Amino acid sequence: MEATIVFGLVLAFLVGGMMLALVMAYLSTEDARAREQGQRHGQVVRAAEAIPGFFAKSDQGELPGMPGFDEMLLARLESHVRQEQALVSEFVHYPSINSLYRQTPQSLRTH
Repeated sequence: MEATIVFGLVLAFLVGGMMLALVMAYLSTEDARAREQGQRHGQVVRAAEAIPGFFAKSDQGELPGMPGFDEMLLARLESHVRQEQALVSEFVHYPSINSLYRQTPQSLRTH
């Protein structure tokens, strides 16, 4: 009877120790992963700062020979979006196959 109790205590100690080791290893792995991710995030931010942005100001100012190009392109894009919105609202209020596949009167193309 005493041997069974001793065997049970030893088995409980071994299983408990193994579980404790697993939990501690998991926590240290998660801590290492969080530190690595923090370092990687800092590196990504520094790398992203080095890449010139899409809307970054050029050193030369406006492109020569193209005055108002940005405003013209923006007006054309806005017009296209408004036409698409009108077609979508028409389809939402009066759904049909014809209105679903109808193209905008002026397609947006750049050459």
